[in-house]
Amino acid sequence: GVGGCDRFTSSSIGNVIRLIVQKEGYTGLTRGWRPRMLFHAPAAAICWSTYEAAKTSFQEFNQNSKSLP
Repeated sequence: GVGGCDRFTSSSIGNVIRLIVQKEGYTGLTRGWRPRMLFHAPAAAICWSTYEAAKTSFQEFNQNSKSLP
């Protein structure tokens, strides 16, 4: 296929996996995971750090508001 992307006519995931293993071996199932991880890892790190910072801020705000009369 174009750019290494083949079109599969089978609607069964099992058949597609079997075909990939036959054509490319087991390494064909993991092809492309490194670029995908390099693409998503920074976004996930930013997302989690933002979440944790916001959670800490809200917890501190709630603690401070409980101590007010």
